[in-house]
Amino acid sequence: MALRLHETLAGRWRDLIPDGASPIVVPVPADPWKYLRRGFNLPALIASRLSRHMGLPFDPLALSRTRERVPQARLPGFLRRENVEGAFRVPRGRKIPPAILLLDDVFTSGATAEACARALKCAGADSIVVVTVARAVP
Repeated sequence: MALRLHETLAGRWRDLIPDGASPIVVPVPADPWKYLRRGFNLPALIASRLSRHMGLPFDPLALSRTRERVPQARLPGFLRRENVEGAFRVPRGRKIPPAILLLDDVFTSGATAEACARALKCAGADSIVVVTVARAVP
């Protein structure tokens, strides 16, 4: 799977990243309870492999969750943005480069990616490309 993502990003999506910018790969942080239950963060596992295949830096700690929220999968689309508003932040003192590949496992409404991108933009990112493995139809 990471190899196919690599081929796609190296090809037609490469033009979404500003010339000369070497993006870092940032996974969407897992909900702490979900992480404890599963024992892993799927976006971080995928992002790690993708960054190795592409030769890009990987920063699994660039984003953190600020508070617990209701799992997005349990909510109708119209409540998802509100549910993740302010739920992510860049840790104090962390330097964020201008170009980011933000990786999440599933894209449904875009609310999680939007909340993560907002936090990264506030911390100094200029260009954020959201990469997901699956698309769920709400």
